Amino acid sequence: MRSHLYVLLAIVMISCTSHPTDNGNRNDVKFYRNLLTSQTPFDMEKGIHPLSARKAKTINSYKFTYDDKGRILSVEYVRNNLLLSYSSMGFAAKITYVYSDNKQNKYYFNYKNEPIEVAGVFRAEYSLDPNGTRTGVTFFGKYGEPVENRNRIHSFRWEVLPDGMVRELRYDLTGKETILNPFCPFYELRFTYNEKGYVTRMANYKADTLYNCTAENCGEVGVSYFLFEPDDQGDVLRFSVFNASGLTSNVYWGWSKRINKFDRNGYLLESVFYDQDGEYIGGKRVPIIRHAYDEHGAETETWNLDKDRKPFNNPENRVCRTVYKYDQFGTRTETLRFDKDGAPVNIRYDLTNCCCF
Repeated sequence: MRSHLYVLLAIVMISCTSHPTDNGNRNDVKFYRNLLTSQTPFDMEKGIHPLSARKAKTINSYKFTYDDKGRILSVEYVRNNLLLSYSSMGFAAKITYVYSDNKQNKYYFNYKNEPIEVAGVFRAEYSLDPNGTRTGVTFFGKYGEPVENRNRIHSFRWEVLPDGMVRELRYDLTGKETILNPFCPFYELRFTYNEKGYVTRMANYKADTLYNCTAENCGEVGVSYFLFEPDDQGDVLRFSVFNASGLTSNVYWGWSKRINKFDRNGYLLESVFYDQDGEYIGGKRVPIIRHAYDEHGAETETWNLDKDRKPFNNPENRVCRTVYKYDQFGTRTETLRFDKDGAPVNIRYDLTNCCCF
């Protein structure tokens, strides 16, 4: 019975995702090079650095399809309409939305267009207010059963406060308020957005007051809020961490400030990491990461560099250079890793703590 239900769900999801030529050509399709950075599942997916349909035939892009009411039906990471496996949407190459009354149901697909779970979630059911603003999300498994994601969160609840900040709370399956993830022991978060809808601040609150988290992973002076400095296109140029008193503080990754450099198309060229004293991070951390791309916008290499911008082996796994290989259609075929002397490095990643939006 369950297997039949699973197949039925998949058929319904695919059939409910309209093709741009359906419904009398009413659906609108737009292409973008990148997605706007998000810190919360309150945010809808938004594309940045728009592309024409003609250019999208040769450029890796996010294809947005909207219905005649302007609602998102799907987001696909594609080149010339072929799904690609390395999007910014976690493990999904495609997401779809199905609407019913005040609900917006989100489903995930891999690059083979097969329904999948992402971070333990098969379906995310968002609640919408009359204006279409998200007020909450609840997670379900492939058979419709309530589930927690891999961060042990079953549901999020949001409220837009009078000052414009978005208040976020999270709950487990028992209804108990819970933290964002094991490394960020925050309960209530509040998000601030600028006039373009880009997030500029994420803050930890308790009883309407800034709260300073002093847990083990929150640095010497604690962590209270994060500031983001986006450019006009939405690319985040700077990400900084502070405690409740405004002192710079290290997060559990060991850095306090990250400065990003982008090219004119919005591709990340370099990230530089500093500690709370304004110095390059050290110890087991990589101070500088550099990226390279091909003519299609596919990432071809990343380099780890030390503070003198020399090749540097990541102390955690000995990797200095990562190389990505693709076939003629843009499908990634290989990921190769090397140390600074060019010797191959084999590693395995633990993906159990990824978030689910």
